[in-house]
Amino acid sequence: MTQQPGTTPDSVEQTYDVFADAGATDALGGNIHVGYWDGDPGVPIAEATDRLTDLVTQRLALRPGLRLLDVGCGNGLPAVRIAGAHDVAVTGITVSRRQLATAEKEAAAHGAGRVSFRYADAVDLPFEDGSFDGAFAIESLLHVPDQTAALAELRRVVRPGGLLVVADLCRRRPFTGADAALLDGMLGVYEIAGINTPEEHRARLAEAGWRLTDMTDIGERVRPSYGHAAAAFRGLAASLDAAAAERMGEAADLMEAFGRHPDAGYVLMTAHRP
Repeated sequence: MTQQPGTTPDSVEQTYDVFADAGATDALGGNIHVGYWDGDPGVPIAEATDRLTDLVTQRLALRPGLRLLDVGCGNGLPAVRIAGAHDVAVTGITVSRRQLATAEKEAAAHGAGRVSFRYADAVDLPFEDGSFDGAFAIESLLHVPDQTAALAELRRVVRPGGLLVVADLCRRRPFTGADAALLDGMLGVYEIAGINTPEEHRARLAEAGWRLTDMTDIGERVRPSYGHAAAAFRGLAASLDAAAAERMGEAADLMEAFGRHPDAGYVLMTAHRP
Protein backbone atom coordinates (compact mmCIF):
# COMPACT_ATOMS: atom_id res chain seq x y z
CA MET A 1 0.00 0.00 0.00
CA THR A 2 1.40 3.40 -0.99
CA GLN A 3 1.44 5.46 2.20
CA GLN A 4 0.84 9.15 2.74
CA PRO A 5 3.33 10.13 5.47
CA GLY A 6 2.09 12.20 8.37
CA THR A 7 -1.61 11.30 8.25
CA THR A 8 -3.04 11.72 11.76
CA PRO A 9 -6.52 12.08 13.26
CA ASP A 10 -5.88 15.83 13.57
CA SER A 11 -4.83 16.19 9.93
CA VAL A 12 -7.86 14.20 8.77
CA GLU A 13 -10.12 16.38 10.92
CA GLN A 14 -8.60 19.55 9.49
CA THR A 15 -9.06 18.35 5.90
CA TYR A 16 -12.71 17.46 6.40
CA ASP A 17 -13.32 20.80 8.09
CA VAL A 18 -11.77 22.67 5.18
CA PHE A 19 -14.06 20.90 2.71
CA ALA A 20 -17.05 21.47 4.99
CA ASP A 21 -16.24 25.19 5.19
CA ALA A 22 -16.27 25.32 1.39
CA GLY A 23 -19.70 23.67 1.25
CA ALA A 24 -18.49 20.42 -0.32
CA THR A 25 -20.55 18.17 1.94
CA ASP A 26 -23.83 19.92 1.20
CA ALA A 27 -23.05 19.90 -2.52
CA LEU A 28 -22.88 16.09 -2.42
CA GLY A 29 -26.23 15.66 -0.68
CA GLY A 30 -25.01 15.33 2.90
CA ASN A 31 -23.34 11.93 2.79
CA ILE A 32 -19.56 11.83 2.63
CA HIS A 33 -19.14 8.77 0.44
CA VAL A 34 -19.67 7.71 -3.16
CA GLY A 35 -23.01 6.87 -4.72
CA TYR A 36 -24.20 3.73 -6.48
CA TRP A 37 -25.81 3.82 -9.92
CA ASP A 38 -27.54 0.82 -11.44
CA GLY A 39 -28.23 1.72 -15.06
CA ASP A 40 -29.83 5.13 -14.43
CA PRO A 41 -27.28 7.97 -14.73
CA GLY A 42 -29.97 10.55 -13.95
CA VAL A 43 -30.36 9.48 -10.32
CA PRO A 44 -29.45 12.42 -8.02
CA ILE A 45 -26.24 12.13 -6.04
CA ALA A 46 -28.11 12.14 -2.70
CA GLU A 47 -30.21 9.16 -3.74
CA ALA A 48 -27.17 7.34 -5.11
CA THR A 49 -25.23 7.78 -1.86
CA ASP A 50 -28.19 6.43 0.10
CA ARG A 51 -28.13 3.41 -2.22
CA LEU A 52 -24.54 2.76 -1.24
CA THR A 53 -25.54 2.90 2.43
CA ASP A 54 -28.30 0.39 1.68
CA LEU A 55 -25.84 -1.99 0.00
CA VAL A 56 -23.71 -1.94 3.13
CA THR A 57 -26.82 -2.50 5.26
CA GLN A 58 -27.87 -5.55 3.25
CA ARG A 59 -24.57 -7.24 4.03
CA LEU A 60 -24.93 -6.74 7.79
CA ALA A 61 -27.78 -9.29 8.07
CA LEU A 62 -29.67 -7.03 10.45
CA ARG A 63 -32.49 -7.87 12.80
CA PRO A 64 -34.16 -5.69 15.45
CA GLY A 65 -32.18 -5.07 18.60
CA LEU A 66 -28.66 -5.48 17.24
CA ARG A 67 -25.88 -3.08 18.26
CA LEU A 68 -23.69 -1.67 15.48
CA LEU A 69 -20.55 0.44 15.33
CA ASP A 70 -20.22 2.97 12.49
CA VAL A 71 -16.50 3.59 11.97
CA GLY A 72 -16.04 7.07 10.55
CA CYS A 73 -19.66 8.17 10.79
CA GLY A 74 -19.27 11.44 8.87
CA ASN A 75 -22.32 13.63 9.30
CA GLY A 76 -24.32 10.76 10.73
CA LEU A 77 -26.73 10.18 7.84
CA PRO A 78 -25.90 6.48 7.30
CA ALA A 79 -26.24 5.70 11.02
CA VAL A 80 -29.59 7.49 11.22
CA ARG A 81 -30.84 5.79 8.05
CA ILE A 82 -29.83 2.31 9.19
CA ALA A 83 -31.15 2.67 12.74
CA GLY A 84 -34.48 4.04 11.54
CA ALA A 85 -35.08 1.40 8.90
CA HIS A 86 -34.01 -1.65 10.89
CA ASP A 87 -34.70 -0.92 14.58
CA VAL A 88 -31.08 -1.35 15.58
CA ALA A 89 -28.81 0.71 17.82
CA VAL A 90 -25.92 2.45 16.05
CA THR A 91 -22.94 4.13 17.67
CA GLY A 92 -20.90 6.28 15.31
CA ILE A 93 -17.34 7.44 15.84
CA THR A 94 -15.42 10.22 14.11
CA VAL A 95 -12.18 12.18 14.52
CA SER A 96 -13.92 15.40 13.46
CA ARG A 97 -15.56 17.41 16.20
CA ARG A 98 -17.54 19.33 13.60
CA GLN A 99 -18.88 16.09 12.13
CA LEU A 100 -19.74 14.94 15.64
CA ALA A 101 -21.86 18.04 16.26
CA THR A 102 -23.56 17.74 12.86
CA ALA A 103 -24.29 14.04 13.39
CA GLU A 104 -25.89 14.72 16.76
CA LYS A 105 -28.13 17.36 15.16
CA GLU A 106 -29.13 14.94 12.40
CA ALA A 107 -30.08 12.30 14.95
CA ALA A 108 -32.13 14.79 16.94
CA ALA A 109 -33.86 16.11 13.82
CA HIS A 110 -34.88 12.60 12.75
CA GLY A 111 -35.88 11.47 16.23
CA ALA A 112 -33.31 8.70 16.05
CA GLY A 113 -33.23 7.72 19.72
CA ARG A 114 -31.11 4.61 19.21
CA VAL A 115 -28.26 6.49 17.55
CA SER A 116 -25.31 8.01 19.40
CA PHE A 117 -21.98 9.48 18.37
CA ARG A 118 -18.55 9.78 19.99
CA TYR A 119 -15.23 11.37 19.21
CA ALA A 120 -12.86 8.39 18.91
CA ASP A 121 -9.95 6.99 16.92
CA ALA A 122 -10.44 3.61 15.23
CA VAL A 123 -7.10 2.32 16.54
CA ASP A 124 -8.01 3.04 20.17
CA LEU A 125 -11.72 2.45 20.66
CA PRO A 126 -13.32 3.43 23.99
CA PHE A 127 -15.52 0.32 24.17
CA GLU A 128 -15.43 -2.96 26.07
CA ASP A 129 -14.66 -6.25 24.35
CA GLY A 130 -17.64 -7.63 22.45
CA SER A 131 -19.71 -4.44 22.80
CA PHE A 132 -21.23 -4.71 19.32
CA ASP A 133 -22.97 -7.30 17.19
CA GLY A 134 -21.42 -5.90 14.04
CA ALA A 135 -19.59 -2.95 12.52
CA PHE A 136 -19.31 -1.10 9.24
CA ALA A 137 -16.77 1.31 7.78
CA ILE A 138 -17.66 3.37 4.72
CA GLU A 139 -14.58 5.06 3.22
CA SER A 140 -12.98 5.62 6.61
CA LEU A 141 -10.21 3.03 6.92
CA LEU A 142 -8.30 4.62 4.03
CA HIS A 143 -7.54 7.51 6.41
CA VAL A 144 -5.90 5.20 8.97
CA PRO A 145 -2.13 4.64 8.57
CA ASP A 146 -2.20 1.31 10.44
CA GLN A 147 -5.29 -0.36 9.03
CA THR A 148 -4.40 -3.71 10.56
CA ALA A 149 -4.40 -2.15 14.03
CA ALA A 150 -7.81 -0.57 13.37
CA LEU A 151 -9.24 -3.84 12.08
CA ALA A 152 -7.86 -5.64 15.15
CA GLU A 153 -9.60 -3.10 17.39
CA LEU A 154 -12.84 -3.68 15.52
CA ARG A 155 -12.41 -7.41 16.01
CA ARG A 156 -11.98 -6.80 19.73
CA VAL A 157 -15.18 -4.80 20.16
CA VAL A 158 -17.35 -7.02 17.92
CA ARG A 159 -18.66 -10.20 19.55
CA PRO A 160 -17.67 -13.61 18.17
CA GLY A 161 -19.88 -14.39 15.20
CA GLY A 162 -20.39 -10.72 14.37
CA LEU A 163 -19.96 -9.19 10.92
CA LEU A 164 -17.84 -6.37 9.58
CA VAL A 165 -18.74 -4.66 6.31
CA VAL A 166 -16.19 -2.38 4.67
CA ALA A 167 -16.84 -0.15 1.66
CA ASP A 168 -13.67 1.44 0.34
CA LEU A 169 -11.65 2.58 -2.63
CA CYS A 170 -9.13 0.20 -4.13
CA ARG A 171 -6.43 0.13 -6.78
CA ARG A 172 -7.11 -2.81 -9.05
CA ARG A 173 -3.40 -2.79 -9.87
CA PRO A 174 -0.47 -0.80 -8.46
CA PHE A 175 -0.22 2.71 -9.90
CA THR A 176 3.17 3.29 -11.52
CA GLY A 177 4.79 6.00 -13.61
CA ALA A 178 2.48 8.95 -14.27
CA ASP A 179 -0.30 7.12 -12.44
CA ALA A 180 1.77 7.23 -9.26
CA ALA A 181 1.66 11.04 -9.35
CA LEU A 182 -2.14 10.89 -9.58
CA LEU A 183 -2.26 8.58 -6.58
CA ASP A 184 0.10 10.80 -4.59
CA GLY A 185 -2.10 13.78 -5.39
CA MET A 186 -5.21 11.98 -4.15
CA LEU A 187 -3.49 10.96 -0.94
CA GLY A 188 -2.23 14.47 -0.27
CA VAL A 189 -5.30 16.56 -1.08
CA TYR A 190 -7.79 14.23 0.60
CA GLU A 191 -5.49 13.29 3.52
CA ILE A 192 -5.69 9.58 2.66
CA ALA A 193 -3.17 7.32 4.38
CA GLY A 194 -3.34 4.79 1.55
CA ILE A 195 -5.54 3.07 -1.03
CA ASN A 196 -5.22 -0.71 -0.96
CA THR A 197 -5.19 -3.20 -3.78
CA PRO A 198 -7.73 -6.02 -3.30
CA GLU A 199 -4.89 -8.29 -2.20
CA GLU A 200 -3.85 -5.75 0.44
CA HIS A 201 -7.42 -5.49 1.68
CA ARG A 202 -7.52 -9.27 2.08
CA ALA A 203 -4.17 -9.32 3.86
CA ARG A 204 -5.12 -6.58 6.36
CA LEU A 205 -8.32 -8.40 7.30
CA ALA A 206 -6.51 -11.71 7.73
CA GLU A 207 -3.73 -10.15 9.79
CA ALA A 208 -6.33 -8.67 12.13
CA GLY A 209 -8.10 -11.99 12.61
CA TRP A 210 -11.16 -11.49 10.39
CA ARG A 211 -12.36 -14.14 7.94
CA LEU A 212 -13.29 -12.59 4.63
CA THR A 213 -16.50 -14.10 3.26
CA ASP A 214 -17.08 -11.85 0.24
CA MET A 215 -15.34 -9.12 -1.72
CA THR A 216 -17.09 -7.48 -4.66
CA ASP A 217 -15.65 -4.74 -6.85
CA ILE A 218 -18.48 -2.30 -7.70
CA GLY A 219 -16.15 0.29 -9.19
CA GLU A 220 -18.13 0.73 -12.40
CA ARG A 221 -21.34 1.36 -10.44
CA VAL A 222 -19.81 4.10 -8.31
CA ARG A 223 -17.70 5.72 -11.05
CA PRO A 224 -20.23 8.52 -11.81
CA SER A 225 -19.64 9.80 -8.26
CA TYR A 226 -16.29 11.25 -9.20
CA GLY A 227 -17.73 13.36 -12.00
CA HIS A 228 -20.55 14.59 -9.75
CA ALA A 229 -18.02 15.53 -7.06
CA ALA A 230 -15.68 17.28 -9.49
CA ALA A 231 -18.52 19.34 -10.96
CA ALA A 232 -19.75 20.30 -7.50
CA PHE A 233 -16.28 21.33 -6.38
CA ARG A 234 -15.75 23.49 -9.45
CA GLY A 235 -19.10 25.15 -8.87
CA LEU A 236 -18.11 25.96 -5.30
CA ALA A 237 -14.72 27.36 -6.33
CA ALA A 238 -16.32 30.46 -7.88
CA SER A 239 -17.51 31.63 -4.45
CA LEU A 240 -14.20 31.08 -2.63
CA ASP A 241 -11.14 33.25 -2.15
CA ALA A 242 -8.23 32.66 -4.50
CA ALA A 243 -6.31 30.21 -2.31
CA ALA A 244 -9.38 28.16 -1.42
CA ALA A 245 -10.57 28.17 -5.03
CA GLU A 246 -7.22 26.86 -6.20
CA ARG A 247 -7.36 24.05 -3.63
CA MET A 248 -10.91 23.17 -4.61
CA GLY A 249 -9.99 23.17 -8.30
CA GLU A 250 -7.08 20.82 -7.62
CA ALA A 251 -9.37 18.54 -5.64
CA ALA A 252 -11.83 18.51 -8.54
CA ASP A 253 -9.13 17.70 -11.12
CA LEU A 254 -7.72 14.85 -9.05
CA MET A 255 -11.15 13.42 -8.30
CA GLU A 256 -12.10 13.46 -11.97
CA ALA A 257 -8.83 11.90 -13.12
CA PHE A 258 -8.98 9.17 -10.50
CA GLY A 259 -12.58 8.40 -11.41
CA ARG A 260 -11.64 7.96 -15.06
CA HIS A 261 -8.73 5.64 -14.35
CA PRO A 262 -9.58 2.05 -15.32
CA ASP A 263 -7.77 0.69 -12.27
CA ALA A 264 -9.73 2.84 -9.81
CA GLY A 265 -11.98 0.28 -8.19
CA TYR A 266 -14.29 0.18 -5.20
CA VAL A 267 -14.82 -2.85 -3.00
CA LEU A 268 -17.59 -4.05 -0.73
CA MET A 269 -16.19 -6.55 1.75
CA THR A 270 -17.95 -8.72 4.30
CA ALA A 271 -15.92 -10.41 7.03
CA HIS A 272 -16.81 -12.72 9.89
CA ARG A 273 -15.42 -12.49 13.43
CA PRO A 274 -14.47 -16.07 14.48
